Amino acid sequence: AIEATEQVIAAARELKKSLMRHLFTYGPVTPAAAESVPLQETEIGPLPAHWQVVRMGEVAVKTKQVDPRKNPSSVFKYIDVSSISREQLAITNYAEYVGAQAPHRARKAVKEGDIIFATVRPYLKRVALVDHQFDGEIVSTAFCVIRCNFDKVLSNYIFQVVIQDDFVERVAQHQRGSSYPAVIDKDVLRQTIPLPPLAEQRAIADML
Repeated sequence: AIEATEQVIAAARELKKSLMRHLFTYGPVTPAAAESVPLQETEIGPLPAHWQVVRMGEVAVKTKQVDPRKNPSSVFKYIDVSSISREQLAITNYAEYVGAQAPHRARKAVKEGDIIFATVRPYLKRVALVDHQFDGEIVSTAFCVIRCNFDKVLSNYIFQVVIQDDFVERVAQHQRGSSYPAVIDKDVLRQTIPLPPLAEQRAIADML
């Protein structure tokens, strides 16, 4: 039974990869309609002709670091790299601290809808979408916090973009160090991404 379940999971993952390739090449259209979609060649591959190619930083809002030690008695939830499930691509664990005992890496406040992308060993794909449970909480400086400009992009769409193997591989090419390989936030934010209209972003995110 376990083996059969694992085979179903593996097949579902392959199906999602195939669906992602289709959606990020032709947009949210049926396979039959894909042949009639005008395409353009870009540095990240073929895309629908009416889509744009932009850098992640162009559709993200700048975030600031905080120091929880300035409020020594306040309690906060702390999320570090080990809090992210690579299988579920979600926050599955956290620790609670008072400000006076905050870890030195606890410096980045997050909001609901932010995407956190681990910059340490980025090829391990420790990525998660922040939900309401962690709105206003604090994550490690080992994450790049991607906060979307909602006039241009949807969080659920950008989350699907950054979990693609191609995106992760392009980020990982910039990692430095052998014993503690890591990238910096700019390496994530400088990556080019496909930018469809908001309605198509919503459709793609819903399908995936």
